Amino acid sequence: MSGAAVLLVLVGVPVPASAAPPSEMPRCVAESDGVRVGGSPGGSFGFLSDEDLGRELDIARDAGMFSVRIDIDWSVVEPRPGRRDWASTDRIVDAIVARGMCPYAIVTYAPPWARVATAVDQPYARPASPDAFAAFGALAAERYRDRISLWEVWNEPNITTYFAPRPDPTVYALMLRATYRAIKAVQPEALVLSGGMAPAVDNGINISPKTFLTQMNSLGANRYFDAFNVHPYTWPFLPNDLSTAQWNTAMAMWPMHDIMAGAGDGEKQIWITEIGAPTGTNANAMSADGQSESIAIMMNALLGNDWLGPAYVYSIRDSGTDLGETEQNFGIVERDFTPKPALSRIAEFTAAHSPS
Repeated sequence: MSGAAVLLVLVGVPVPASAAPPSEMPRCVAESDGVRVGGSPGGSFGFLSDEDLGRELDIARDAGMFSVRIDIDWSVVEPRPGRRDWASTDRIVDAIVARGMCPYAIVTYAPPWARVATAVDQPYARPASPDAFAAFGALAAERYRDRISLWEVWNEPNITTYFAPRPDPTVYALMLRATYRAIKAVQPEALVLSGGMAPAVDNGINISPKTFLTQMNSLGANRYFDAFNVHPYTWPFLPNDLSTAQWNTAMAMWPMHDIMAGAGDGEKQIWITEIGAPTGTNANAMSADGQSESIAIMMNALLGNDWLGPAYVYSIRDSGTDLGETEQNFGIVERDFTPKPALSRIAEFTAAHSPS
């Protein structure tokens, strides 16, 4: 059945619980099994006050989210060579763990001194050295070995914005291989995921997730992720809108899994580490009810498709109050913490389908 067809007929059918994992498996790896929802609050999360950080995490926990996806940003931790400050990351990790949730860490973003020379002025430029980046990943894995067991290597490497000067599967494959090995050397039982692929088309500037996956497989990079990872945004359209099939990343997850199966990776999952939609007044925004429906469709996709891993909602709280700016309005609560309809929709879904 095609991805479009599956998304159109999704219903809330309960899924049998999985067998108990081996006792040596890290708790958060075990808890990622089954129908799970997490939160992906974005990079600005680290700049919140202690009070606001706590309130946002309480919202995530109370909505039944098992995990929160955060940046471990090399450019923040080590802005100058050899001078590292982990305090900001420690604060967030400890706050997540204190609430019984699982930190999911993106090892990402190079400081200016470690960026490729042709894009040193770009904040999300790729690192000049895959091995230097991997060494930072190993440091993070060692520091948080008792608190983080879910790892992602970079964010959205298939688009120029986040992999300047341009996305390059060959370069990313080298980064992924080096970082996967580095993290696994410290935490053999951890899950290490590919970078979450942005919803792009092949246009000479960006590379579609499907094409990027195919090229990674041809390079043998599929040996260096435990799960593939996508961000299947479709706003301002719903994920099951057939008129968007030509570019719809949500619908493309089914053929992407077919590609994985053809490469011998059928047992690996596709994780959805960002879903959501902006509300507000922008022409590309959705109504609050539309946002809720979009998230619900993607959560329901987890039911009966055990090759889909957890779905992480971007984001928890609006990052600003300008209703005309899409990036400020992805929250499931407004800036003043007023709930949007999506919040209760998520809580109802996790109560019905996620393991307690």
